[in-house]
Amino acid sequence: MVPISRTLLKVDLHTHTADDPEEPIQYTSCELIDRAYHLGYDAISITNHNAISFTRYLQDYARERGIVLIPGVEVDIVGKHVLVVNAHGAILGARTFDDFRRLRIPANLVVAPHPYFPGFASLLWHMRKNMDVFDAIEFSWFYHSHINFNVFAIRAAARHGLPLVCTSDCHHLATFGAAYSLVESEKEPEAIIEAVRAGRLEIAANPLKLREFGKHGVEHITDVTVGAIRRLLPGEGR
Repeated sequence: MVPISRTLLKVDLHTHTADDPEEPIQYTSCELIDRAYHLGYDAISITNHNAISFTRYLQDYARERGIVLIPGVEVDIVGKHVLVVNAHGAILGARTFDDFRRLRIPANLVVAPHPYFPGFASLLWHMRKNMDVFDAIEFSWFYHSHINFNVFAIRAAARHGLPLVCTSDCHHLATFGAAYSLVESEKEPEAIIEAVRAGRLEIAANPLKLREFGKHGVEHITDVTVGAIRRLLPGEGR
């Protein structure tokens, strides 16, 4: 029997850039795409907080480098992060999970990002109460061999029959490439999304060394603090 060859695409569906209105990110969307090109990515989604940073220029810029750029957003629902890949503008109007159910469309891929990590923006019990909303659960790049909140995501995914999608959730360009998914799919946005929904993907991540884990933890706390201050400023809140 001739073995069936598989096309595995290198994909990251959770990234942030300087277009993010809520956190102090220091690299542009083009710089992220350039790094994705140099690291051999096939597809990425820029998922800034409460803003869809997708333009024809960026789409063409990515395509010229062999990368499929998929529109996305990390939206706040009752103050908790929900990741929407292949996002559309109307989803930005959702404030509650009932709003979200009404505004989402079948083309969206909805992921529970870092659901059990410590922090106000993590879904925690909100994911369990609204499991019907989600197509997949995120396996985060941020873990150590002895400190790994992903274990709860793994259990939830197994319990509810949902796939795990691995991402970098990068807020610093150096961390892009630390984790990604290998998706068995044709190189088209809709095909990638359907493959993720169907669980045709593999996790590609390694635990951080303790020093790296501590360093990135401090960076994350700093970013979140600055973002919270920004949202308190007049005209900056959602």
